[in-house]
Amino acid sequence: MLEDIVLLETMMRWPGKEVFVLQFALGEFDMVVFDPEKLECEIFEIKHSKVRAREQARHLLDPENCRKTEFRYGPITRKTVLYRGETCEEDGIRYQNVEEYLMQAG
Repeated sequence: MLEDIVLLETMMRWPGKEVFVLQFALGEFDMVVFDPEKLECEIFEIKHSKVRAREQARHLLDPENCRKTEFRYGPITRKTVLYRGETCEEDGIRYQNVEEYLMQAG
């Protein structure tokens, strides 16, 4: 349910961008925000946890899935895990509090 709320709010926030789930043979990105004007994208994982863990970002860090995504949607400008903990950045991954994200979207 949280994933659906985030997708819907993101679609309403950026009507000129394409917002969708991207599935692979192994894994998926919970949300991709593709900017067709700039030909670039952001990729997201959406988690219910309050605890930050590297395992949460495993799909964002998968080089093959990132390569396939960039081939089709342009450079990945940001990799974000939305979760219930504190906002920070670690090893090139942004961990953002999902409530803060939704407040910005509204």
